[in-house]
Amino acid sequence: MLNGFKSPGKIALIGSNSEIGLSILKQLPKDPAAQTILVGRTGEYAVDVMVKEQRHAIVEKLFADGDLDVVIVAVGVLGNSPKLDEGENLLVAMEVNYTGTVHLLHLLAERMQKAGHGKILVISSFAQVRPRLDLFGYGSTKAGLDFYCRGLADKLRGTGVSLKILRPGFVKSKMTEGLVNPPLSITSEVCGKYGVKALNSRGTVTWAPSPLRYVAFIFKILPGPLYRMVADR
Repeated sequence: MLNGFKSPGKIALIGSNSEIGLSILKQLPKDPAAQTILVGRTGEYAVDVMVKEQRHAIVEKLFADGDLDVVIVAVGVLGNSPKLDEGENLLVAMEVNYTGTVHLLHLLAERMQKAGHGKILVISSFAQVRPRLDLFGYGSTKAGLDFYCRGLADKLRGTGVSLKILRPGFVKSKMTEGLVNPPLSITSEVCGKYGVKALNSRGTVTWAPSPLRYVAFIFKILPGPLYRMVADR
């Protein structure tokens, strides 16, 4: 439960390998006595988000000894594993970034609504704004996730539970290692600051960095040929 100073007493990061998630966790103001739970592919709180039974099990375990105050959902893959072909990579991205994550959010929101309080922060992506030739598979999964989260955020209004969306652009991390850094690239540490800002924001969506909201607007209104010229650079 939240203490007298409104600091979260129990926090969960789903996606313990996420540099963005860990950065948010590190910079989130919290009571020294707060309980922090790292949910990943291994360890005490292990889950494979592609497996329905495991999604149910991890949510039960997270709430077994009390309510959650804050949940950071930082699950995602680019879908570019050299071990898989294009079709297999697409399936994995769809199952992890959309199907598994959306169902997990549904389960978490249900439990938080019963408790009557809590905050959920979901890591979306600038890639969901408009398809790019080199990233449209990944972008489509994030677009679906983002769409669902906006609907869930509206559904949760008035319940005591809130859902916030962080839309980072290119974040320099292990996940993007070897890729060309485009303009407005940021580090995971900077992205973490925006994540904390998102949790405390009155609005639903926070862009990281903030100027990306204007880039997104421009990208949406550009004619197809012109957009492809810009996006393919």
